[in-house]
Amino acid sequence: MTALPTRKNDPLRPAMVELRRGLMRLHKALIDSERGVYEQSNGPQTNVQLLQALMEDSFFAWLRPFSRLITEIDGAMHEDEPMTMDAARGYVDRAHALVADSGPHDPLADETEAARYERVRRRDPAVLFAHTEMHRSLAAAALALEDAG
Repeated sequence: MTALPTRKNDPLRPAMVELRRGLMRLHKALIDSERGVYEQSNGPQTNVQLLQALMEDSFFAWLRPFSRLITEIDGAMHEDEPMTMDAARGYVDRAHALVADSGPHDPLADETEAARYERVRRRDPAVLFAHTEMHRSLAAAALALEDAG
């Protein structure tokens, strides 16, 4: 993993680094948890096969918004100019939407991304821990943005 470049006069950077860290930890926990379920149906997967499945298999489609958000934050942090407050708030809002409680779920309805996330979170203590840490990262990022704005 490459280090993110440091820029002077970028007051939003620490908040975005923390948000990204929380997302990365949660994303890894989700992938690790779902890999076991996926391999029960599809057999053992090499890392290359798993990466291919993460990008293409419908089983992992619900994880792609996490992947996209991490990628977008990385891209914004590598830009020549500091991140804008609007962009930073947008990333925080999107991250919050990904991990917000989905409320009651009808088991007969098609499973939404939020419902799937909820199910995995309840099933796997490592995901629950990463979810809790993600909420701390979100709170810290939101507070930092409030202080900076």
